[in-house]
Amino acid sequence: MKLSLLTYELISTGLKFQPTYQKGLTNHLPMTLVALDQMGAEDERLLGFYHQYITQLENVARNDAFLSQANKIEQLIERSGIDTTLQQYLPKLIASFASQAFHCLIRLAYAVKSQQPREIAYSLAYWEQNYRPLAPLATTDSYNAAEQLKQLTQVLSNASFHADNISERINEVAKHPNYLKLAAVPCDITLKSALQLIIKQYRTTNDFTLLHGITALHAFIELSPYFSDQTTALHWFWQSYTAAFATACHVFNHKSSQTSAPHLSWLETLSRGSLSHNDHTIKLIYSCSEIYKRYPFAELKQIAHQRIAQEGL
Repeated sequence: MKLSLLTYELISTGLKFQPTYQKGLTNHLPMTLVALDQMGAEDERLLGFYHQYITQLENVARNDAFLSQANKIEQLIERSGIDTTLQQYLPKLIASFASQAFHCLIRLAYAVKSQQPREIAYSLAYWEQNYRPLAPLATTDSYNAAEQLKQLTQVLSNASFHADNISERINEVAKHPNYLKLAAVPCDITLKSALQLIIKQYRTTNDFTLLHGITALHAFIELSPYFSDQTTALHWFWQSYTAAFATACHVFNHKSSQTSAPHLSWLETLSRGSLSHNDHTIKLIYSCSEIYKRYPFAELKQIAHQRIAQEGL
């Protein structure tokens, strides 16, 4: 479904803001606008979100290095097209899926959904400037993905990571010797098995870091046509996810409380979700609905319903 003209215009106007604000927080404006649009939000809701959200953002005008790189990429898009540009850039970026807590990946996927060349250029420049691989890629047949997560929990549940944000904690854990012993990706990992585990870990914990596993995997799926080697891309993604997972191992020491959730159709789920004032909730519910179209796991709907219940939507 194409974006409305208003959504397209708001994304375009929002390009005057930095990709991050307040010392590294991610600007979720373009992503949330796309999600709201696709969830069926009316113009009044889109405008309300835009004007409320931009009050915290910072102007991009003085970020010369970023703007120069975005301009260069936009010119390439004008010459070669969106698909060719993505096919050229993505192989150079997939070793860094976790950059900015997966938000470089996520913003790009939403930008491609919008088909707005300058937003795509901004997203690629954002990712390129924050490119930071975690560890060399290796594979193993000594454990499967479920066993890997279990072992990581055993060796890292009591570890302390002191960085202020998810991205820096991921970079911190990537240097931890106990993580490095278990960083190799299981040879038999598949997109479906990765999704099942990512869903399980979030449902079990309701953890904010692990929420990004779902929204990031949705973005990965959306961009998968542009990965020349999808198996290698999945391996890089799983490595990034396990590093994020390792930062949150301590949450498995505590049980997550569950709110009684309603049983709704997807149409009603999206309608209620679009009323949230939490950009992460909006994107989570949208991601669950989109993934469900390809992998109709009941747990995806349950996650969305649980989030609706938690916020009283």
